[in-house]
Amino acid sequence: MEKPEVEHMSSDDVERTDKHHVVEALPDAVKTEAGVVLSVDQGGSSSLHLAKDGHVTQEWHKGVGKINETNSINVLMMALGGLLWVPMTSFIGRAPTLFWSNLLGLVFSIATAVSPNFTTFYAMRALTGFFITSSQTISIAFIRDMFFFHERARKIGLWALLYIASPFWGPLVGNFVLGGTNKWEDVFWVCVGVCGLDMVLILTFLDETWYNRDIPFDQQPSRGQGFMSRMSRITGIWELKCRDYYYKTVFESFKRFFLTLTKPALFIILVAYLLFFAWAIGINITTAILFSTPREFGGYGYSYNGVGFLYFSPIVGIFLGEVFGHFFNDYLARRYVRKHDGVFEPEARLPMIYVSSVTMIGGLVLLGQGLYHHLSPAAIIMGWGMHSFGIMTTSVAVSAYVIDSYPTAAAEVSGWSNFARAIGGFSVGYFQQPWGAKVGYGVSFGTQAGIVAFGVLLVILVHRFGHSLRIKAGPIQ
Repeated sequence: MEKPEVEHMSSDDVERTDKHHVVEALPDAVKTEAGVVLSVDQGGSSSLHLAKDGHVTQEWHKGVGKINETNSINVLMMALGGLLWVPMTSFIGRAPTLFWSNLLGLVFSIATAVSPNFTTFYAMRALTGFFITSSQTISIAFIRDMFFFHERARKIGLWALLYIASPFWGPLVGNFVLGGTNKWEDVFWVCVGVCGLDMVLILTFLDETWYNRDIPFDQQPSRGQGFMSRMSRITGIWELKCRDYYYKTVFESFKRFFLTLTKPALFIILVAYLLFFAWAIGINITTAILFSTPREFGGYGYSYNGVGFLYFSPIVGIFLGEVFGHFFNDYLARRYVRKHDGVFEPEARLPMIYVSSVTMIGGLVLLGQGLYHHLSPAAIIMGWGMHSFGIMTTSVAVSAYVIDSYPTAAAEVSGWSNFARAIGGFSVGYFQQPWGAKVGYGVSFGTQAGIVAFGVLLVILVHRFGHSLRIKAGPIQ
C-alpha cells in the first residue's frame, strides 16, 4: 500500500503558529471531534489550525507545539526531582520525604487546574512534576525495606505494573473526560483528585520503613504504636529527634547518591534502560496526534473517546507483561541457583531482557510500518501492545538487577533508574513528531528499533562482565 499524500508541519511552521494572535476558523469540511489538524496549506501560508474543540490552544492563542512543551517540562522536572528526593530519604527518612513532597504536589496540581494564563500553567506543570515524582522515585526503597530477597522480584513487578501503566492511564482518562465535558480544566481536576487520594492513603497506611541495622537492637529509638506516634514519623518529627545518630548527614546523603553512578555495571545498564524506555514516550506523542488528525489530512479521525479507547492497547500489553514476568523472573532465579550450586548472582535477572527485546523491536517496527502505510488500527494496537509488554518485563529485570547488585543503596539506584526513564522521555518529546513527519514513520520507528538493539548489546556486556565490574568497583559506601 502506498503512503498517503499527507503534508506534515515542520518545526518552523509550528513556531510561526505560536506567534498567531487569532485562531482561524476551520472550514466546515474539516471540523471534527479530534484534537488537532496538521499542516494545511491555504492561500500560500502553512499553519496549524485547531479542531472545533481544541480548548487550551483557543484560550491562550498558542500553537500545539508550544502547548506540548508543558508536557516535556513536566517530564524533565520529574527526572530532576529524583535528584533531591532520593538523598532526602537518607537524612530525613522515607515517610517524611513522601508525605511533604506529595502534599506540595497536591497544592501545585490545584494551581495547575486554576491557572489563569499560559505562563502560570507552564510553571505549575513544572512544579507539579518536580514534587509528585517522589512516589515513583523512592518506592523501590520501600519495597527493599519491607520484603525479603525472594519476594522482591514479584513485588517490583506489581509496582512496575502500576508505574509503567500510569503514563497511559492519564491520556486514557483525560480523553474520556474531554469527550464528556469539553473542558481541559476538568482533566486537571481529575489529577487533583488522584493526588488527594494519594494523600489519604499516605495518612491512612504510611509509616517509616527505614531501620538502621548498624545500631544494636537495645539502642534503637522507640517507635510508638498509636496514631499520633505514626503521624510524628510521617511528618518527620520523630526523625528530627534521632537524626544525629540514626540518619546520614546532608553531605553524606548527596555524596553517596552521586557516587552510585560511578559504578560501571550500574551506569551501563541504566544507559541501556534509557535507550529502551525513551521510545514509549515517542509512541505516546505520535499515535495520539495522528489518530486525532482528520482523515482528510492523513490521520485516522478519531474522537476524544476513540483516542481514549486506543490507550487500552499499551495497558493490556503491560498487564500481560506482568503476568508473564511474575512467573518467568522467579523461574530464571531458581534455574540459576540450581545450576550454580545454590549461588545467586544479580546477572541472573538479565536474560529476561533478551526475551523483552524481541517484542520491543518487533512492536516498534510494526508501529512504524502501520503509521507509514496508514494500515488498519489493528496493526497499531498490536505493535503498541507488543512494545509495552517488552517495556514492562524489561523494567522489572532492570530494577531487580540494580537492587540485587547494590541492596544497601536501594533508594539511590532506584532514583537513578527513574532519572534514566524520565530524561529519555523528556528529550524524545521535542523531536519525535518532527522527525517522523520529515523522514517517514517507517524510518523513524525503524531507527528506534535499531537503537533498542544497540541497548541489548550493552545488556550483553553487563551480563558477561557485570560480576567482575562490580567486584572491581566495590560496594556503595
